[in-house]
Amino acid sequence: MRKLLIIGLFITSNACAQEPPRKAIMGWMGKVTDRGLQTDSIVPGGTFDLMKVQKGDILISLNSTTTPTLESYQKIVSSLRTGTAVNITVLRKGREMKLTGKAVMRPYEQLDYADVLYDWVPFRNGFLRTITRKPKGKANLPAILLIPGYGCGSIENYMSSYNGKLLSAWVKAGYAVVTIEKSGLGDSYQCEPCGEVDLVTDIQSFDAGYRYMENLPFVDKTNLYVWGHSMGGVIAPEVARLHQPKGVMVFGATFRPWSEFLLEMHRFQKPLLENQTYLQTETFIRQIQKIYYEFFVLKKSPAQLHAIPEYAALVASELTYKAGSNDMWGRHWRYWQQLDSLNLAASWQSLSCPVLIIHGETDYEQCSKAEPLLMQQSVNAVHPGNAIVKYIPELDHFMMKSATWEAARDNFRTQQYIKGNFNLQIAVETINWLRKH
Repeated sequence: MRKLLIIGLFITSNACAQEPPRKAIMGWMGKVTDRGLQTDSIVPGGTFDLMKVQKGDILISLNSTTTPTLESYQKIVSSLRTGTAVNITVLRKGREMKLTGKAVMRPYEQLDYADVLYDWVPFRNGFLRTITRKPKGKANLPAILLIPGYGCGSIENYMSSYNGKLLSAWVKAGYAVVTIEKSGLGDSYQCEPCGEVDLVTDIQSFDAGYRYMENLPFVDKTNLYVWGHSMGGVIAPEVARLHQPKGVMVFGATFRPWSEFLLEMHRFQKPLLENQTYLQTETFIRQIQKIYYEFFVLKKSPAQLHAIPEYAALVASELTYKAGSNDMWGRHWRYWQQLDSLNLAASWQSLSCPVLIIHGETDYEQCSKAEPLLMQQSVNAVHPGNAIVKYIPELDHFMMKSATWEAARDNFRTQQYIKGNFNLQIAVETINWLRKH
């Protein structure tokens, strides 16, 4: 099956013969109360709107499963696809009511300055969704594979975030930008949930995304680039060494083993984010470094570490351990062990292409100028002059314009990038570098 809509769906011959149904939009916003999940507002045209859910309704159950928490609600709706039967029980003004309907398809993204192409990439036993944004009607385009940070956020939400502001600038400058879902996110079909897969799976996902990009009919195969932000900047050289693109750009990434970098990050972030004194922070670090050694180096599981009485409290509070759960900082705990095992010096030195390394001077997440410097020196030791570092003033980790670390902290808490606080200099620097190469 092959189908192309300028704003719609683009199915390659390598994808499934019968496309999987698109994920549904529920269109519900609410909050946790003592009585359950209370409806604050309903998005017009969404599933709940058509089912006549009203402001103030308390959600009791969804498809025969109780929904006492936002997590339980999200677990149910994340698997609903277009046309699925939906049965809701709500409490409205003290009266229990049952509502029935069918899940409504999430609308396709539309941009007035770009073609938006939806596609599938075969991955293991299922398919990953891709969305490519490109200049309208253009061909023979340079293209960029965008690799984001470690979180489990869908590419469907990029246009309301810093990722969307950056990729919009690239598209307007004449570049196609390819994005691919991590396992289990968005429309991805028959893939393991993002929170249950490891770093190896993420790397393989973006490798599949690169192979997809280089086979697009409208791209210039001699002008392919990889962009990595935050943890994406760790994955970027792992993918690039398999393909040797025209260039690699990274921002807010790390170089040293994760267990080593974490200790430095804690020294900066504990006083900034948790109002700890430096003495309290140092005491904490001397406690946690023993746990980190056993977790990262000896490869013990959080459950094994939690069973050690001396470690139990910190494993619960700092490694977010809960019995029966693999979650650690939003990903499977093996993700972090694999990250620590990467030899990034070897990965960076395997690249023969130009490299742009960006450091935001108010980036309290990446927090260390040692990381970009080590990347640059590692590349240039083998390929002299290939890597450059750009230091951008007032650029924080989430691409906002923040004058200080304290301002960056406050801007993140209030989500200022959604309100237009994007630091355009990161777009300017990347576009200038791309045009130069």
